[in-house]
Amino acid sequence: MRNIQGHLSLMSLMDLIQWANNSLRTGTLVLCEQGKQKKFYFQDGKIIFVWSECRGERIVDFLRLESAITKQQLNENIIDAQNLGLPFIGYLLAEKIISREKLEEIIGQVAQSAMTDALKWESGEFEFIDELPSFVVNGPLMFDSTQLLIESAKEFDETHLEKKVDKEHILEEIKFNIMEGNIELPPIPDIIQRIHEKIEDPTASIEKIVDCITDQILVSKILRICNSPYYKNATKVSTLKEAVILIGLKSLLSIVTVHALSCFSPRNADEIRKILRHSLVCGMIARQIAKDMGSNYELAFMCGMLHDIGKTVMLDMLYDYMLSPEFRAKIIEDNHTEIGCMLARKWNFGEEIQECIMYHHSPDQATINRSMVEIIYLANLMTHTSDQPGSAGELFLNMAQFNRYCDLNLENIDVQQVSVSNLLNDVDNLDRDAEEILG
Repeated sequence: MRNIQGHLSLMSLMDLIQWANNSLRTGTLVLCEQGKQKKFYFQDGKIIFVWSECRGERIVDFLRLESAITKQQLNENIIDAQNLGLPFIGYLLAEKIISREKLEEIIGQVAQSAMTDALKWESGEFEFIDELPSFVVNGPLMFDSTQLLIESAKEFDETHLEKKVDKEHILEEIKFNIMEGNIELPPIPDIIQRIHEKIEDPTASIEKIVDCITDQILVSKILRICNSPYYKNATKVSTLKEAVILIGLKSLLSIVTVHALSCFSPRNADEIRKILRHSLVCGMIARQIAKDMGSNYELAFMCGMLHDIGKTVMLDMLYDYMLSPEFRAKIIEDNHTEIGCMLARKWNFGEEIQECIMYHHSPDQATINRSMVEIIYLANLMTHTSDQPGSAGELFLNMAQFNRYCDLNLENIDVQQVSVSNLLNDVDNLDRDAEEILG
């Protein structure tokens, strides 16, 4: 037995039906979408039976209506057919439970209805199995699959064929699959788990934490960050232990996490690199804002580094959908906070980190540590200035202009305490530093 499977956004139902017909396939085509399932049974390229649990497509409902027999009697008929080794349809005809004409009408109607509805499934999954169950093999009825497809296409609203994949439909499918465990969020990498355990262990020494880090590329990134102009060190940091002492354990964990995510989706490497560069700059700015405010600057650096982790995961989730770059970017922008929060929760990051990821675009919704969320919100806005024409200093000459431009509503950040103008002038330099650090 050979199984062929894939995504309906890459191989449509039309393509599948034509392939089965042209190659005279015998087997079962299974279509799935958000818990719904349909099965089309083929023999020598012809459709011989259809099974669906969708409303208006249940053959059992039609048989009960047309033949006036109960559900229990139908179940008994199925068992009798199996015991006799007969296809179920053949048994119904042999026992004269229903006429051939009426049976052809019912199955044809169900097949066309199921096919018409399935033409809308632009984001479902398919599987073709080179095997038929015994209750349909060598059935007495055969339908021209191409003709059924033509009739279904006529019934199908032509505008659906030209429409882009519906955003809400895709998001519902992604969330459904995450909740059902059909799409796994990335498991927490071993190195993050080990470092997290050491940080939580009050008896663990820095040496033990340093011993967890054996990836030379990661070591290089950590040393680059510590020796970047951002840290303004008088002497060069040359050992991992010195680096950990300088940046702190939480900052170390965030760098390790971002490094792990950089390897998560190789097929989106360029886009993920841009996200990580932005995240690194955001973390640096957040750290300085928190330091100016006398707040927890290690936590700020970590939250700044991790605030967009949802984007990296969504890039991978949406890779198989046929979306324009603009449409895909819109979906990610609108939903990365929720997906990122789900990932942070799965990886057992603290509630403050989860909240910063969830509300870094809407700090007024934060309830656990709004002050930290506002820091990440402000740092994120300042980081994005590096993507605009002209220098940040030319765009925002003082905090008053910055407030008016961004329409900020910050209750917990004292502007007088934060060196906003200096940070804004440094954004472009930090962006170049981040590019070099990422190597």
